[in-house]
Amino acid sequence: FGGILMKKIVSILLIVIGIMLMLTPFITEQIVKYNSKSIINEHISPKIIKDNNQNEHLETKFDYSAVEDVDIKTVIKASLNFDKKLVIGTLLIPSLDINLPIMKGLSHANLLAGAATMKPGQSFGLGNFTLAGHHMKNKDLLFGSLMDIEIEDIVYVSDGEYVYEYTIYDTVVVPDTDMDMLSDEKSDKEGSPIISLMTCYFSSSTGKRFFALGKLRDKYPVE
Repeated sequence: FGGILMKKIVSILLIVIGIMLMLTPFITEQIVKYNSKSIINEHISPKIIKDNNQNEHLETKFDYSAVEDVDIKTVIKASLNFDKKLVIGTLLIPSLDINLPIMKGLSHANLLAGAATMKPGQSFGLGNFTLAGHHMKNKDLLFGSLMDIEIEDIVYVSDGEYVYEYTIYDTVVVPDTDMDMLSDEKSDKEGSPIISLMTCYFSSSTGKRFFALGKLRDKYPVE
């Protein structure tokens, strides 16, 4: 009798483990979705964003080596390390239904909360404003739909005080070693300030990065 009972317990445990493994991708996506959407919808006001931008003492990291693949373990870890003081703006791309916080600094926690700035000293509406985001299989999450962007699509970013409006003029796929894409010297043919939105080309293992480039066309107060 004891042997039969043990076999039933083991069978039940295997079924439970199997169900948990099947649900893991769904749970992971829901955590990512909650984190990014709750920042936009609840936690961060334009005033807080403006104050964060003016805080020159924020400790900011740009650690490319710390970026990890998205799974349940790294998502939970990133959630615990999230710092709302690093939210310095918002990104809106209506055509792709992308609405994300902009995080100061490149870290795994920031990339799983929204779009992360890629270099120190960036200023909204000046030079080459570079943002990175995770490519996700679910296009409703993070930069999952970025590769669907089209020429002439409009991109809005805000620092809590002003809205900066960009028009997409080019998309390119480059090797992940092409650091020239981040240079402030890079601009469109007229020399206007630009935005560079980057994500992995389907996967980090491809060694390629997708960039959508936009030209600044307008700036106006948030009000």
